[in-house]
Amino acid sequence: MTKRNKKQIIIEILPRALWVTFAIIMYLAHHITGNKPVLNDNRLLLIIGIVLTIVGFSIGMYTVYYMGRAFFSKNLLTAGPFKYSRHPMYVGVYIMLSGIGVLFFSWLWFAIMLIFVPIFYLDCKIEEKQMTELHEEYLNYKKKVRMFL
Repeated sequence: MTKRNKKQIIIEILPRALWVTFAIIMYLAHHITGNKPVLNDNRLLLIIGIVLTIVGFSIGMYTVYYMGRAFFSKNLLTAGPFKYSRHPMYVGVYIMLSGIGVLFFSWLWFAIMLIFVPIFYLDCKIEEKQMTELHEEYLNYKKKVRMFL
């Protein structure tokens, strides 16, 4: 296996490992502290949480659908959700996680999320470095499209 192939495998596995780690830490944090997530009694916050969760999930699924269509071609995606964000999957996940935090109104949820946001940001920077190595046109794309919003 070449050095480049190992690097690509690490880049593919790292984000998924971070999501799993985040989920495990969230579960353990609530379990250890005895904080059980309970749906918010405030109707407005309940609606906001549901809307954010659905919007974030929809963005994520649309991105997965769009990526799946171009998965085997290995071409740089610059249309669909990638027209507005270089990392639309992360945007969707951030929105969805914020919605879940509002829905269950958990300070612990947001505290752990604040710890993981810089980690996810660094992961995006690593992905961008790989994309620059794989696609010459990525630098031009990077100048035109914002990282998240």
